[in-house]
Amino acid sequence: MTDDSVLPKQSRPKKGRGDRVNIDNMLVKGEQVVIEGVIHWGIYWKATAVFIMAIFVALLVFELGVLLGIAALAFFAYAVIKKQILMLVLTNKRMFFRYGILQIDVVDMRFSKIESVEIERMPPGYLMGYSNVVIMGTGQRYVVIPYVANGPEIRQAYNRMTLADEELDKEEDE
Repeated sequence: MTDDSVLPKQSRPKKGRGDRVNIDNMLVKGEQVVIEGVIHWGIYWKATAVFIMAIFVALLVFELGVLLGIAALAFFAYAVIKKQILMLVLTNKRMFFRYGILQIDVVDMRFSKIESVEIERMPPGYLMGYSNVVIMGTGQRYVVIPYVANGPEIRQAYNRMTLADEELDKEEDE
């Protein structure tokens, strides 16, 4: 199940990626990465929309256009930082993820602590091909990882792994 040839092309870990070192350091003995979340280029859509608006407004009121251009740069910088921080990894034993900007949280959850993995899609996500992955854990844990290009594949891989575990448990009970 961890063979790269089985995974969809966009789900395969990218070679030479800086996060790969962090992921490898987080793995325990016998643990293998099944699928990594890919952050979609759609994370930049807001910065692009504000920049296009800045160009049109600058034709009418130059100073306001410049102000909107500066805001577009701020949106772009925020998106670049957020893209570097966001991480979602499913292994054969657990799921771990990193999110946040001012407070960066790194959470790992064993499958027994995850209630569900859901996919949210808003209109921009439908148009551009990304989704938000919502991980609901036991208790109060609720995490949203936005702009995931391969969200449905992550959910499908998680469901295959947990349902396979349930089938094994049923066979052992019989």
